[in-house]
Amino acid sequence: MTLSLERRAALWGDRLAVADASDDRRISYADLDARADTFAARLDALGVEAGDSVAVVSRNRVEVLALLFAARRLGAALAPISHRLTPKTVERPLDIVAPEIVVHEPAQRDLVREVADDREYTFQDLRRGEETEQSDYDRADPDPERSLLYLHANGRADRVVDLPERAVEWNCITAIAAWGLGRDDCAPTLLPLSDADGLHRLALPLLYVGGRVVVLRAFDPADALAVIENRGATALFAGATEYRELVADESFESTEFDSVEWVGTRSVLPTDAREALAERAPVVRSYGRAETGPNNLVVPVERAASDADRESDPALDPDCVGRPFPDCEVRLAEFADSGRRAAGVGENEADKRETNESDVGELEVRGPVTARGYVGGEDFPEWVATGDLAYREGDDFYVLGRTADALESEENRVHPRTVERALEAHDGIREAGAVVSGDSLAAVVGDADPGELRAFVADRLPDAAVPREIVVVESLPRRPTGEPDRAKIRRQVSGEERFEME
Repeated sequence: MTLSLERRAALWGDRLAVADASDDRRISYADLDARADTFAARLDALGVEAGDSVAVVSRNRVEVLALLFAARRLGAALAPISHRLTPKTVERPLDIVAPEIVVHEPAQRDLVREVADDREYTFQDLRRGEETEQSDYDRADPDPERSLLYLHANGRADRVVDLPERAVEWNCITAIAAWGLGRDDCAPTLLPLSDADGLHRLALPLLYVGGRVVVLRAFDPADALAVIENRGATALFAGATEYRELVADESFESTEFDSVEWVGTRSVLPTDAREALAERAPVVRSYGRAETGPNNLVVPVERAASDADRESDPALDPDCVGRPFPDCEVRLAEFADSGRRAAGVGENEADKRETNESDVGELEVRGPVTARGYVGGEDFPEWVATGDLAYREGDDFYVLGRTADALESEENRVHPRTVERALEAHDGIREAGAVVSGDSLAAVVGDADPGELRAFVADRLPDAAVPREIVVVESLPRRPTGEPDRAKIRRQVSGEERFEME
């Protein structure tokens, strides 16, 4: 099997491939193939050739998926650019990918008009071939190493990841195997298709295996809940921000989740959101970055039981991202200074003091799912660094967060997540956010005396990591990814707009 949409149309012609929840369009595999053919003919007429790139600036639409397969037929790469950028910030990714043409929704015309010159076209411009006799075009020979997708590097507009066709296809294969996807599976697009998690993680694997994708133009919790209940969604994948909004929506409690087999997340969920979702379906933590492929590590669905079983399986720890996907290898890179250890990652004090350097470090990935490199830059090495600090217990990996957030001391490297885990181990604390840089500060949500908390974590953390000040707050400030916003936590705890270290 290959990424060929034509082959899927021949196998499953009338089977529903994509449904657009905004206008109730139902697109079969044959329909999607025909749309891709129309777009390919128009792209060819506009001068797109093998090795070129085509940028698309749009909300989630069926046409974005068709455009990917159209570009593939010409040997070109599709570069989905976030429609959330501004006229100023959109310049950088467009400069990087240097597209032959820029395709957009009418609503994004003002966003791209000045930077796309005379290269900008709407989806309607590309559909003109449906109303006239379609022209022939020369198809590029298949090449697994040819660039197929240019994706933002985890939301960064200034870095674009180059994904060859072999990486896209292998991601589909590994996702199908690990998630257990089949032709009866269905998932809504809760994330933008310009995001690796929105397009590459689940939507393309579903089309690869003959499943269904329900397109939500933009995330709206009420619309998403309606799709979950009425469209037979079997799998969900989103970030902490989307899940918080789903759980907070007034229709969440009345929404039926009977068809949902698992709820996937790329980040640590707030306790209340995780518990509310876990009552409806297993909550599955997964890990991956645009550079390494979105599907690298996962806690199997069968292990993602309810909170009642949490103590029976350490993999249900919210920081646990499980074990590698098929054909994906993972390792922990040693610290530059081999005498320094990462502290506070064991289950108890003895584990903490005996942690070996080889069991904690920067997470690195290799395998056929990894990207080639950044567009316009050098190719990645065999082992691709993630920039995330992680540790391993048994066969399971646990991700703490970005290595750059860790505190360096003479003997230890302490990550803020280590401090948060120690605080959250207290029965009275539901959530914690920490800042570790020179002085350790923390904000907590729960019912506990700050002095008691300091004494509680003092036995669990090295002296340098014990919070100097702890403040009880109603809620934690968070970034769009769901991670604690450490800059705001610092201001919240210190009471100053900018905290000056003593």
